Amino acid sequence: MSNRTIKHTILILLLYCIAFSSSANDNNLDKTIIKVVQAFKEKDATTLNGLINKDIGLIVMFRRGIPDEFSRTDKVDFKKPVPEYLPYFDFSTDYKIKYQTLPVFDCDSMKWSKAGIYCDTTQIDNLLSTTALQLEKNKGEKVPDSEIEEFVKIENKSRRIVLADNDGGELVFYLTLIENKWYLTILDRVSSDCSA
Repeated sequence: MSNRTIKHTILILLLYCIAFSSSANDNNLDKTIIKVVQAFKEKDATTLNGLINKDIGLIVMFRRGIPDEFSRTDKVDFKKPVPEYLPYFDFSTDYKIKYQTLPVFDCDSMKWSKAGIYCDTTQIDNLLSTTALQLEKNKGEKVPDSEIEEFVKIENKSRRIVLADNDGGELVFYLTLIENKWYLTILDRVSSDCSA
């Protein structure tokens, strides 16, 4: 066998492994999305807490007044939501995931632009790092550069999932791929908050 043939064979095997790994990650993404949705629907904190990475925790984004804020927690507790004034999500769903452009919330109609479970694998969302930078700029709160860098890394490995139903129910969260496993890392409680 010539060197060229060996190189081609190795290249084909590498491409196959990459494709297989990507396919496996996509399949696991589907399963993890459904697992998170079911756990929130059934108020199953044990399942949700098993999906939280111990090093990152769960970052909850919310609005208390004008600026968006965030808080880190190590678990979901349905009796003590974050923030404390906003109960966790109530929604209906058919559990069918659509991989396409995400819905957008319209404050005039107080509705999402479309209903269903959506995940856009072509976009990187930077709401968390932008929020941290805005807190520094507008509120004078110091967010360490290392934390902002961590947020950017999380965002670069994450998928934003938006579930919206026709009755105003919603669930917006991010899953992050860490060592070939999807983790629940961010809950977005600001995108449909029109209070500011």
